[in-house]
Amino acid sequence: MSDVGAITYGYCTPVTPSDSVDDPSGPFAGLLVGTAGNLVVYPLGGPQGVGTGFPITIAVVSGQYILFPVRRVGATSNTATVFGLVGANVRQGK
Repeated sequence: MSDVGAITYGYCTPVTPSDSVDDPSGPFAGLLVGTAGNLVVYPLGGPQGVGTGFPITIAVVSGQYILFPVRRVGATSNTATVFGLVGANVRQGK
């Protein structure tokens, strides 16, 4: 049995993709996809560098949420536009 819940954020902000620098507005609690495409992300707290499996590329659609912490959105091979979700990440359930 699962509980129905809601995740809330304080605000969203535009993300500046970069292959070498974490976004100064981040890290982000999640992302909101504005334009569909391939999304290249560097998860927060995971191993660093391509040799360890990061960054990761995800095919996303407009309106989709990425519900894990992200420290950077890559520029190379990234065709999606996203907004960073910042602030309170509260899970409310039954």
